[in-house]
Amino acid sequence: MRSLDELACAGAVLRVLSGLMAGPPDEQRLATLRDPQWLEQWPMARTDVCRAGLHLLERSAQEGEDATLVAQDHARLVGGPGRVAVHPYESVHRSVEGLLFEQETLEVRAAYAEFGLAAPDKNRSPDDHISLELEFVATLAERALDAEGEELERLVVGFDRFLAEHLFQWAPNFFDTLGRAAQTHFHHGVALLGVDTLVQLGAGRTAPAQGAPQG
Repeated sequence: MRSLDELACAGAVLRVLSGLMAGPPDEQRLATLRDPQWLEQWPMARTDVCRAGLHLLERSAQEGEDATLVAQDHARLVGGPGRVAVHPYESVHRSVEGLLFEQETLEVRAAYAEFGLAAPDKNRSPDDHISLELEFVATLAERALDAEGEELERLVVGFDRFLAEHLFQWAPNFFDTLGRAAQTHFHHGVALLGVDTLVQLGAGRTAPAQGAPQG
């Protein structure tokens, strides 16, 4: 079973990635995410891909990518309205017809419900948006830190099962495509960190570095 340190690091990183997929950061948040001291605290093991992603966030700041430019790139990539470069819904990537609200969406909804959770716009917006799936596993990891015994085991099993049955099935390709389509160093860096995080979680070797980033 994963250690509490692994879960703490995973929860922190997944929470950050979830927020960035939900919407673009404002100027203050963008400054925090690109601050060298904050980046040094990124808690995943420093693989080559991880280092490249963190470097691109620093480069984004150095080259003056502001919140407006980052927001425009986010809208073009995943935020809509209209056609987006990368569909952010699992069912579009995995269903035979490539449509919204397919079987994958219902399976994700059931997984949320097992832990007393639900998508905020249930029945109006699909439950399997990348930001919601990342938020879900982040929540399970965070809850596990305060759990014991059978409840701890239930949360960790749920965490690993959702990764294996859902995120691992489509999110690595999603982030890879996101990186290829990005027009900012910021989103290219975020995409690399997304790929790297999933690889490390899949290998069962989420390694804490210097603690979870705050902010």
